[in-house]
Amino acid sequence: YQRRVHGGTLRGELEQKSKPKKDEKKGSDDDSSSDDSDDAKQDSAQIFLEGLKAKCEEDISDRAVAHLNDILMLAPKARLDFDLFKEMMRIRGKKQSWIVQYTDISQMFLLPASDLVNRYFVIALTKPIKSGQQPHHHLVLSFDEGKVFDEADPFLLNITEEEVEEINQKIASGPTKLASKMSGPVFEIVGKLFKVLSGAKIIGPGKFQSCATKIDQDTKVSNPKDIIRSISCSCKATSGSLYPLEKSFFFLPKPSVYIRNDEIRSVKFSNVGQRYFDIAFHTKSFSHEFQSIEKKEYTALIEWFKAKDLKTEGTKEDIMRQQAEAMGGDDSESEEDEDFAGKESSESDGDFDEDESDDEGGKKDNKKDTKKDKKKDKKKDKKDKKDKGEK
Repeated sequence: YQRRVHGGTLRGELEQKSKPKKDEKKGSDDDSSSDDSDDAKQDSAQIFLEGLKAKCEEDISDRAVAHLNDILMLAPKARLDFDLFKEMMRIRGKKQSWIVQYTDISQMFLLPASDLVNRYFVIALTKPIKSGQQPHHHLVLSFDEGKVFDEADPFLLNITEEEVEEINQKIASGPTKLASKMSGPVFEIVGKLFKVLSGAKIIGPGKFQSCATKIDQDTKVSNPKDIIRSISCSCKATSGSLYPLEKSFFFLPKPSVYIRNDEIRSVKFSNVGQRYFDIAFHTKSFSHEFQSIEKKEYTALIEWFKAKDLKTEGTKEDIMRQQAEAMGGDDSESEEDEDFAGKESSESDGDFDEDESDDEGGKKDNKKDTKKDKKKDKKKDKKDKKDKGEK
């Protein structure tokens, strides 16, 4: 091809081979200059974009109703900032951020942790957010009960009092209202903000009481603040707390498992009678197992399941019933055996009556013969004595 293009001469081939080297050098110089110019353009574009983003964030944050900074989230685990707007919220992290519409919040939960030191505030989403490739249907926030906004340093909203009144009139439903300055525990203020802005219900703990609750020895009554509303257990090799709520069961903090009572077909117990037992919730589409529940929680759980009309399997009562049925079956079989043995004995007695009578007659004849022999022996002894005396 080169010979055909360059006239088929060696000189043309050599020139063709030498030309690309010069062109490559020139091209490399040109490429380096073009790369430098492209890098400069990219740097300027990146600077402009970052400045634009910062400006937009400032403008957006100025329109936020409230800011919640450095909030501990357990699922997904991170410390995040929340910007609450009138119709949505923005969750900002170091590497990722999400926007959640309030209409995507189905319900919320405010539950005390088993340590009685923290509070879980859970936001249930109809459209999950993704952290990497893992979707999260529940946002689990953790708050320290000791953190409080007092009157000297209250929580301030980012809007005017007129806008607060407008929100209370148009958005807020029910007695819960916002104020430009709010004081109280942090978890209560956060719950009030989400309840007013989203309109979703906040579900609290049920009436279930764990056996781990401390009871005052003098009054024999537990302090309401000291009541533990959950059971310590593990799910998928992760320890946590199972909350028996009025209409559902909730395992927290991670993995968060929510099971409604109307979905449960049966609750199966296993390893009953040992130090720790397990329970499994079976529904139409899935089953969840919770392990390592302490033996002392058995009675409270059984009573709770009965109160909620939930079907149970593998309980102590079921095991005792099965054992009793098994023992009853053995007794009936033994009675049948005895009846059968009685019939055989009666039949055998009838068959051998004559032989036994013959045996008895023979025994009597033998007794008579022995008596006669004894008399004869005595007479012989007397005769022998007389003969000895005469001699």
